[in-house]
Amino acid sequence: MTGNREDYIKVIYELGGERNKVSTKDIASALDVSMPSVSEMLRKLADEKILDYEVYKGVTLTSNGVREAVRIKKVHILWEVFLVDKLGYALEDVHEEAELLEHITSKKLEEKLEEYLGYPEICPHGTPLNHDEYLFDYLSLTKVAIDEIVRLKRFKDEKQFLINIKDLDLKVDDVIQLKSYDSKNDVYTIHVNDKLIELPQAVASKIFVSKA
Repeated sequence: MTGNREDYIKVIYELGGERNKVSTKDIASALDVSMPSVSEMLRKLADEKILDYEVYKGVTLTSNGVREAVRIKKVHILWEVFLVDKLGYALEDVHEEAELLEHITSKKLEEKLEEYLGYPEICPHGTPLNHDEYLFDYLSLTKVAIDEIVRLKRFKDEKQFLINIKDLDLKVDDVIQLKSYDSKNDVYTIHVNDKLIELPQAVASKIFVSKA
């Protein structure tokens, strides 16, 4: 399977395509490609029984598509863990490298890499390796009630965002309490690691949490 097709399958999965219909518009936005290009690829993947595609109604992955998406995601995560833990890559720099490596990884290499890394459960950004609860059960920090205590589970894998929050020293599994929301300035104040941090909405919306 070509890298381009793998990117489509992975993105549809990450947009919730295992359980819910995903729109052509959302796929185009996630991949930064034109709508006609997306429609053409979706038709091809539908012919290959990777997904179910209804024009104007969106797509869902078939069981074959889900298996392929999970495999691709797993390989991507393994490379991210390797790059951060073994080569000292910064968190914001690993995605692009892992994107390249995932498309040239054989099954044997995947198995050896997973064993070498000690069978990791999450990627450095917090995405789980073998289950998809993060797609449905993790909430954006902007959805949390005032004074609610939550646990940080995942960061959006977006380079500029990760660069912007680097100095905040936030980590997966940190316990967070949302202290206030300034609607006038669209700023959230959280208590984490014994300090108060102010986060603009654009940042808070890319931090995902679960009930503590």
